[in-house]
Amino acid sequence: MATLVTGAAGLLGSACVAELLARGEEVIALVQDRDPNSRLFTLSGFIEVRDELATVERVISEYRPRRVLHLGAQTQVPIANRAPLSTFESNVRGTWCLLEALRLYGDTESIVVASSDKAYGQAPPPYSEDTALLPVAPYDVSKACTDLIARSYAEHFDLPITVTRCGNLYGPGDLNTDRLVPGVVAALRRGKAPVLRSRGAMTREWLYVDDAARASLLLLRLALGGAVNVGGGEVATALDVTRNLVALSGLDLTPVVAEQDPRGEIPHQSLDCSRLHELGWAPSVALEAGLARVWAA
Repeated sequence: MATLVTGAAGLLGSACVAELLARGEEVIALVQDRDPNSRLFTLSGFIEVRDELATVERVISEYRPRRVLHLGAQTQVPIANRAPLSTFESNVRGTWCLLEALRLYGDTESIVVASSDKAYGQAPPPYSEDTALLPVAPYDVSKACTDLIARSYAEHFDLPITVTRCGNLYGPGDLNTDRLVPGVVAALRRGKAPVLRSRGAMTREWLYVDDAARASLLLLRLALGGAVNVGGGEVATALDVTRNLVALSGLDLTPVVAEQDPRGEIPHQSLDCSRLHELGWAPSVALEAGLARVWAA
C-alpha cells in the first residue's frame, strides 16, 4: 500500500516521510527541487520521483498510490506578494493537476490536501472549520483555492479527500530562512541581531512539525473527509518567538523590528482544533521545548 507524498523534500514532507518509513510503509516521494540539505535525503528506503505537479499524471498512472499526501506548494507569503502568478501556478494549478490525475488514473483510498490557516484570511479568529474563508492577499487566496478545489473534487467526484488547515509550522531542518524561526536562527548563528519584517506584534498559532506530521498521517489513515484544523494550541507573537531564540543563543542582542507590518499580512490567527482533538490527537511538543530543539539541532 504505497503512499505518495508531494513536496516530500519540504519541512512537513520530510517529517511525514520519516514517520511513514518508521512505520514500515512504502513511500513514493515526489521531489521537484532537490536540495541535498533536506532532511529527506538523510532517510533511506523510499522511492524518489523527480517531477512537477503539472505533469504528475505519469506518476499516478505508473505507481497507482493507494494513499496521497499533497504537501507540494509555494509556501512563502513574501514570494507570493512579489510573484503571485508563480504562486497560483504552483498552489492552484498544481492541486487541480494532481486531483485530476487521481480522478482519471488513481485508485486511492485516502487523500490529504494541505491547505493552511491562511485560507481564513480576514475572518475573525479563532477559526473553526465552519468559519468563512475570506482571503485577500495572494498567498492566502492560493491556499483558499487549493481548499475549494480539493473539496469540489471530494464532493462532486467522490474522491476521498480530507483538507488540513495547519497553523505556523516550525522545527529542525527548516531550510527556508525567509520564515521567522529559521531566519532568526541563521542570524544568531552568525552573531547578528535578527531583523523582523514586521513590528513583531502579529500573533500566530505555532505547531511543531513532527506533531503536524502525526496529525496529517492520522487523517490520512482515517479518511474522514471535510476540513480539519491542525494547531499546536499556543499563540505567540513574532517578537516573543524571536526573543525566546535569542535567549537560547546566550547572545546579548536586541531584535530589530520594522516600522510597519507588511501589506496584506493577517494581524492575528488562532485555531479551534476541537474536531482533531476528538480523534485523540494532541500536540506533544510545547513551543518553548520545540524552539529549544530547533536551536540545539
